[in-house]
Amino acid sequence: MRTNCSITIYNKYLVNRIETWQRVQVESVQWEQRHARNQNDSDDLATIYIPMTRGANYLKPRAWQALVSKSGKWTLQVGDVIVKSLVSNELATGGFTLTSLKNTYDDVLVITSVDTRDFGSANMQHWQVGAK
Repeated sequence: MRTNCSITIYNKYLVNRIETWQRVQVESVQWEQRHARNQNDSDDLATIYIPMTRGANYLKPRAWQALVSKSGKWTLQVGDVIVKSLVSNELATGGFTLTSLKNTYDDVLVITSVDTRDFGSANMQHWQVGAK
């Protein structure tokens, strides 16, 4: 699979009913994006292909959500935020927020779909992530 960028994923979870985010960086993915062209087509849409060979410490969403300590683990789930670049900012309530992230970086999208493509050779297996 050809790759053209690295990404940052912010996994969302709740702690005492407070939205909390965990950041993970994934290198060497394929990002294909279509930018909105007119008023009737207002959303930027992207399809991101993440090779499973980049999936060290990946867990399925339910297994990841069940972890007490999520440190070092990550997942892909609808509602998570994905950024086209390696970002070092941590999202925190009252600090650097999701709005701050969107105002600082160009390609900040919300994951809308995750498809596991685990067929074929190891070099072909990937996650196909839709975002807008």
